[in-house]
Amino acid sequence: MIILWNTTHMPDRQPEKKHTSIAFLLAQVGARAAQEFGKTLAPVGYTPPDAGILRLLGRSPGISQQELARRLDMHASRLVAVIDDLERRGLVARRSNADDRRIYSLELTKAGGEALGAIGRLARAHDEKICAGLDSKEKEQLAGLLEKIAAQLGLAPGVHPGYRTLRTKDSGNAAARTGDASGRRAGD
Repeated sequence: MIILWNTTHMPDRQPEKKHTSIAFLLAQVGARAAQEFGKTLAPVGYTPPDAGILRLLGRSPGISQQELARRLDMHASRLVAVIDDLERRGLVARRSNADDRRIYSLELTKAGGEALGAIGRLARAHDEKICAGLDSKEKEQLAGLLEKIAAQLGLAPGVHPGYRTLRTKDSGNAAARTGDASGRRAGD
């Protein structure tokens, strides 16, 4: 005996929705946000690593190169090349330290302060664009959760972990082209 089952009256059975990995979503959104931030800064001649370093110098005037390298978790010799570039562009000044002439203190120049202001405005607009689908309560909740994850991972607040592997322009830095502070190209 053959039984025919009429499926036109059966309720649709949807497979159980499985959530995408949170780690994957963080990586996906983070990569896209970094790319878009790089694109946002490019027309005004800055890179995400420039923005991060200028931001730290704006918050810590007179910081030594060694201390800046420590905060960025960046090799000091790599930082020298980055600071050389920012100094050449008139954004940063090195000053001899009054207590130890072997140490340079770093400060933003007037142009560096103006650049930091412009970068800040671009960064706020970028943040609004990335979070456009969220209301203010959701933004606050998301920020709190991400800060909790960052702390659990031991990440320094306000410092991109890509500085550790940042390649300088002299060593083939792709950060300016990709917006990725690690300097890696897609597929590397």
